[in-house]
Amino acid sequence: YNHTAADMELIAEKSVMFGPDLLTVPTGAQFGGEYVNYEHGLSFMTVHGSGHMVPQFRPQAALSFIEKVLTRELLSPLMPSNHTLVEMTDDEFEDAIDKWTKEAMGPPYVGAGVAPKSTEKKPVLDSNGVAKAKT
Repeated sequence: YNHTAADMELIAEKSVMFGPDLLTVPTGAQFGGEYVNYEHGLSFMTVHGSGHMVPQFRPQAALSFIEKVLTRELLSPLMPSNHTLVEMTDDEFEDAIDKWTKEAMGPPYVGAGVAPKSTEKKPVLDSNGVAKAKT
């Protein structure tokens, strides 16, 4: 997912326990977690750094995941089959992983859930980076 910058107003107003990974600068493509597909359409997904409260602790990753699920988009490009991976040499495997990683870090896998930039004025910060009270 694309880890975008959060507005300073959101950072200043949010609860300490909500979105501890929200930052004021974008950090771009992030590895949000992993998922495994099993037989009969069953999938299991893990979101790193969230525990059981994904929307609270990883809101951008949660939004990206929900958008992908609702639109039935793939969360990442498909990896080669296990049979194919077993047959690869070490160099072929390394090349395949590099290619997969580059593909996974680009559209359409990264970018969903990107919030539009706010047109509201940014709050004025004091020397400690804390939003000054509105007057």
